[in-house]
Amino acid sequence: MATVASQKVETQQEKLQRLTKEVAALRRQLRQAQHLATVGTMTAMVSHELNNILTPIINYAQMARKNPALVEKAITRAAEGGQRATSICKSILGLARDDNGQSTCLHLGETVTATLDAMARDPRRDCIDLAVKVPAELTLTAPRAELQQVILNLLINARAAVLEKPGPRRIEISARRHDKTVEISVGDNGVGISSEHLEKIFDPFFSTKGNDEDTSQGHGLGLAFCRQAVENLGGQISVASTPGEGSTFTVRLPC
Repeated sequence: MATVASQKVETQQEKLQRLTKEVAALRRQLRQAQHLATVGTMTAMVSHELNNILTPIINYAQMARKNPALVEKAITRAAEGGQRATSICKSILGLARDDNGQSTCLHLGETVTATLDAMARDPRRDCIDLAVKVPAELTLTAPRAELQQVILNLLINARAAVLEKPGPRRIEISARRHDKTVEISVGDNGVGISSEHLEKIFDPFFSTKGNDEDTSQGHGLGLAFCRQAVENLGGQISVASTPGEGSTFTVRLPC
């Protein structure tokens, strides 16, 4: 009897180990799928911005071929545009770099700035008033790539929310140290989230954008990833929203 009971216990332990491995594998797949979805969203913005950089360079080069007096101006525009394009590419490469989940001491203001640069498109081009209120001295220990992914997803959602309204459009990123935690908030004055959607907003594949046939309007992975990433770091993420007035997502992470 004891042998049979022992075999049953071992069988249950094996099942538990298998399920644990399967859950870990699914989490990795969710992270990869979310990363691809974010890259797809960013591609449109980056392509549009690079086109804005290249168009005046080409125009000035063509004019300079006909009018030598414009050569200096064409060179200046080319240099400025090239520097901007290089900055965008460096920011995107930094965002995509895998740090293997290793935590480092980050200056939060610099991390936010690098994330905004990776978005490439200047918010002012879409008539968005962007306010960044992050103390220069505020630091946080966390994996850089993972934290940037969280901030980026919240910014992409905020941008989409305010673009659904004619204006005025505003996004605010703020951070502060509170007791033994650092609070990072991304707020917008966009369309807001209905009460029936708030309970599901962090569920995988749930999206308030578009429909099942229109995958370009949202994959329902960004906020699910945010919750998983924040909880893995020992933190919490919450949302407060009023339909028609906007939303604020708050991430709380241990110092």
